Amino acid sequence: MSPRCEFAAHWAMPAPQKPKPGSKTKARTATSAASVARPLVTIAVIGAVIGVLVVVAAGVSSVVNPRSMFSGSQSKPQWVTPGEVRATTRDGTLVRLRVALDAPDSSTRSALESRLQQVGLLLEVSVAALSRSDLAGAEGLARLAHEMLQRLNAYLASEGVAPLRSVAIQDLWYTTR
Repeated sequence: MSPRCEFAAHWAMPAPQKPKPGSKTKARTATSAASVARPLVTIAVIGAVIGVLVVVAAGVSSVVNPRSMFSGSQSKPQWVTPGEVRATTRDGTLVRLRVALDAPDSSTRSALESRLQQVGLLLEVSVAALSRSDLAGAEGLARLAHEMLQRLNAYLASEGVAPLRSVAIQDLWYTTR
């Protein structure tokens, strides 16, 4: 035999043999089971991805619309912004702030807009009644908003106008002398 044929005969794959009767063919069964399992896993993964997309789409569509929060007994806020207020606290701290007033209806809103000068003066008096330490922290802002709401509602009651629902402090700056 030539060296070439000897090399080919040495490395050649043996010819497949027929299984003997009664012998088990585990290798073929494992190969066929793997070839069936692979497409099943692929189909399961694709199904899971589609399922996740459907759940996400259903969840997004069921999110509550923020505009619908005011349906029913509550009406939408009627915000009035009187502009920047500048005042001095009782301990000499200069304060600049912007507030938004929540009117219950359009008639209260128009009444406030026609009395913006008086509203601004009442807001300044509310700041002047407090000190710098009274304005500190979240409690201080809540105290100031409550003070403003009380004064404005007392004034509006004397004018025969419906009371405000709330006062929101948008910005507050202060400096000491």
